[in-house]
Amino acid sequence: MTITEQKAFLRSYTGQAQTPADFAQRWQETVAALHPAVSCAPVAFGNPCGVYERLTVTFDGRSVTARVIRPAADGVHPLLLMYHDLNRGVRGWHHMTRFLALGFGTVALEAEPYKGDWLADPAQAEFRTRYKDALAVAKAALALPWVDAERVYAFGEGFGGGLALLTACLLPEVKRCAVLNPLPGDFSGAGVAGQDDLDLANFAPLCRAEVLLGSCLMDTYAPPQGQAAIYNRLGGPKQWKMYPKYVHERVNFFENQMLFFFKNGIAE
Repeated sequence: MTITEQKAFLRSYTGQAQTPADFAQRWQETVAALHPAVSCAPVAFGNPCGVYERLTVTFDGRSVTARVIRPAADGVHPLLLMYHDLNRGVRGWHHMTRFLALGFGTVALEAEPYKGDWLADPAQAEFRTRYKDALAVAKAALALPWVDAERVYAFGEGFGGGLALLTACLLPEVKRCAVLNPLPGDFSGAGVAGQDDLDLANFAPLCRAEVLLGSCLMDTYAPPQGQAAIYNRLGGPKQWKMYPKYVHERVNFFENQMLFFFKNGIAE
């Protein structure tokens, strides 16, 4: 297809995922059953404008950690939930500090990367466990005393984009969500059976947050078709940016748009 034809196809494709019975209720019960306990340890970082910490979040006999940067000023601040890709580690402290300049506090899950082919063997990627980790960290972050509950946002790339969308679909506190090349979407369309309960295309109709989606049209790791299935089922305000000459990579153009979006919402 030409780029024009590809874009037209993507804007109309809703995927082949079938929503399981009681899907929303079961996942909402999963969220309600998460009761994370939190401990916090300071991280030495020579920036008088910010407080740097590491959270340990414990739930269901399991512990995960998250990086935290928040403004040093008293009072409450916007919260940005940040998630990294499946095959990469968390972004560095210096990268996260850019959000401090916007006045945001950032909580970034530190998850174990998975280097395999998630489409070939999704069971090995342990999506259900990773979903619960992300949701537990989000719930723990929302309870932090410096968080402004009216200004909660989520951001992620690749699988991190999927986790950011997951929080926006299941946690009504999330008001804006920016994602680049999210996965997993449209398992059935890619020939993978039995994954509808984990397919983000089925979560998408639950979302009421504003969503900014960026898609690299040469991406083979998070196929654009799967991203389209997610985007076209989203239930709230949304905007889609497509980058024809990019693969599964970070896009500076999108990062600029994302920063504008978090400050101003969807551009008219």
